[in-house]
Amino acid sequence: MGTMLHVPTLTGPRVRLREPVPDDAEALYTRVASDPEVTRYLSWKPHADVAETRRVITTLFNIGSEESWLIEADGEVVGLCGRRRPQAHEVELGYCLGRPWWRRGLMSEAMSVLIDDTERDPRVYRISAYCHVDNAGSAGVLRHCGLTLEGRLVRYSVFPNLGNEPQDVLMFGKAVR
Repeated sequence: MGTMLHVPTLTGPRVRLREPVPDDAEALYTRVASDPEVTRYLSWKPHADVAETRRVITTLFNIGSEESWLIEADGEVVGLCGRRRPQAHEVELGYCLGRPWWRRGLMSEAMSVLIDDTERDPRVYRISAYCHVDNAGSAGVLRHCGLTLEGRLVRYSVFPNLGNEPQDVLMFGKAVR
């Protein structure tokens, strides 16, 4: 297991990004991690119970080169976002949002806050993210946050909620420096 990371709290006009803690498990499970529609285009299946969500928070988040934030709006847990470093100079973003908060601009705001923070790191030259080709909402978030569609990658990633075969994705990116 890697070294535990601690992430800074980041804020926007309507969102607050903070480090997840085990006490967040019930809200995160109920609003995000157990919903098949929320997890449809993610790299993980819906959590079976609150205990699984708690285990993920305590063992998988903020380890090694991956950083995770809980997204709050109006003091409520509404989603997750994170970044990882596939290479020393590149940061890849990921996110999910509970259904009641879809189409309100909250994820675009949260990702813009995270992108702004990422751009301040002098080691980062590139920010990227991808989404399933059918996930129009996610593609819209990435465009809104200033990432450019770079192309379609064929059979790039497995989305376990859609089957065991790799699926096509849309790759978005932004050169920082």
